[in-house]
Amino acid sequence: MGTAIKTRPTLASSTTGRPIPRLEITISPGVTFPDWSVVASETVRDALDAMFEAFGVEKRWSGLDDAQDRTRRAILGHYAQSGHAPSIAELTMATENTATAVREVLGNLRERDMVVLDHDGTAIAGAYPFTERDTGHRVRLGDRVLNAMCAIDALGVGAMYGRDVAIDSACAACGDAIRVETRDDGRALKSFTPEGAIVWSGVAYADGCAATSLCTVRAFFCSDEHLASWRETEHPDGKGFRLSMDEGLQTGVAIFAPLLAPASSETS
Repeated sequence: MGTAIKTRPTLASSTTGRPIPRLEITISPGVTFPDWSVVASETVRDALDAMFEAFGVEKRWSGLDDAQDRTRRAILGHYAQSGHAPSIAELTMATENTATAVREVLGNLRERDMVVLDHDGTAIAGAYPFTERDTGHRVRLGDRVLNAMCAIDALGVGAMYGRDVAIDSACAACGDAIRVETRDDGRALKSFTPEGAIVWSGVAYADGCAATSLCTVRAFFCSDEHLASWRETEHPDGKGFRLSMDEGLQTGVAIFAPLLAPASSETS
């Protein structure tokens, strides 16, 4: 397969007022990243634009070949089935490839920051939206509980698999419990507590790894007051966007729903 990069009709940014193109990448026939159709909020559009610019999303997807795409899909499929990343042997079987070839592909995916490898580069430590470590963002998918990289990633899991999920996390400022449940196959909110809970979508990308940079500033908060206090002490000069829980879900769905979407024979 090959990826195609284009822009949507130009819109105006709500924060700057300047016209900006909306990036849209065809990642398989009939499937584009991100899914702008689920975004109803201009703040979400601006948050996605800022993230894509910081992340260099065009470079990450450009030239992705069949082996790389098949491997990333196999990794995400294994997470849903087992709750953790596949071993090299499991990935070799799933992709019908050699262990040497799988390791080479994993190295390519790491360069694209689509997977995170351990310090030795011999095992998968994460594949967005998941990580092997405990981040405090726990997503219940059926009878599996998985660790999400960040709040936005947790909110995107359900739509990626087309299933409803329950998320247990905590306010990044005070540690109080935050719980979110989805409906409509992960594309809408069923409930969340506390009532004033919100999402901060920070923008900070460094060292070619979102897991250790961007994901550290994308969090749940129990209130606007606690977001303000956290920003003052932990992220005083950091750029980001305050999102309602519904806007946070829109962001997660826009990013992750396309990642496992089946190719379509009908293209626009």
